[in-house]
Amino acid sequence: MSSYRTELHNLRYNAATQCFEAIVAMYEGGEVIKYPIQAKLAIDTDFALVSRKLVEMAKKTRLERAGRLVSRTPRGQHRLANLANLAREFASSIQTGQRAA
Repeated sequence: MSSYRTELHNLRYNAATQCFEAIVAMYEGGEVIKYPIQAKLAIDTDFALVSRKLVEMAKKTRLERAGRLVSRTPRGQHRLANLANLAREFASSIQTGQRAA
């Protein structure tokens, strides 16, 4: 059995569905795997119980491989990693009079 650590992101209570929702990130090897999880629990449920339940559900989803909405990202990669390149391309297109597509 492999070991990994987990983190909860964007934990919130959705009053319309009466569920706690979060993105559960699992750090394993060189990648980060994210699962959107929701658990139908009362709004006054203890935070520790909510956290355990969401992580437990994510682990179950991972084992079943039923999670179609899964984000896999190599560790250390960030969405803004290429921001400098994008800024240079944008500045270059302005200088040459080209419009961005």
